[in-house]
Amino acid sequence: MSITLQHVLEKRVIVQQHKQWYALDKDFSWNLKSVYHSTFKHLGTKIDIPVVFCSILEANKIISDLGEDEDEYLRFASGIYWRELGIVFIFKFEEFIPLMETLFHELRHVMQDLDPGFRHHFETDKKLPYKERLTEIDAFQFAKVKIKEYLAAGIPSYLVS
Repeated sequence: MSITLQHVLEKRVIVQQHKQWYALDKDFSWNLKSVYHSTFKHLGTKIDIPVVFCSILEANKIISDLGEDEDEYLRFASGIYWRELGIVFIFKFEEFIPLMETLFHELRHVMQDLDPGFRHHFETDKKLPYKERLTEIDAFQFAKVKIKEYLAAGIPSYLVS
């Protein structure tokens, strides 16, 4: 029997949930449904992947419960697309604009992974320093463009107050 994310999350307190997006941290102060819809409106496409807003410690516990090895380098991340599990984890969500930029960045990694012509870069990039990885260069550029478009469109007041 394989353990699913749903099974693992049943043992945790879910503060907010919308579709496959879960906020496990009581300090997540945004309306998750609004963040979800705003993200995909500006992303221009829907991506069916679980997104979990939680602490790095909690993410490592979830990763371990799902049978993967925990990762030390998560302590430096704002978010991560865990390819092997097909989950996006978001760790920093205090400020709205950085949160959105992290979402755009991590969801870009999912888009890269879904692109058969780009997917191989995940494996070849492993050998390169972080800032030299094509997957990261592309995701940072994509997030920068999307956040600029997002700001130009005007952020709904209910999301930033």
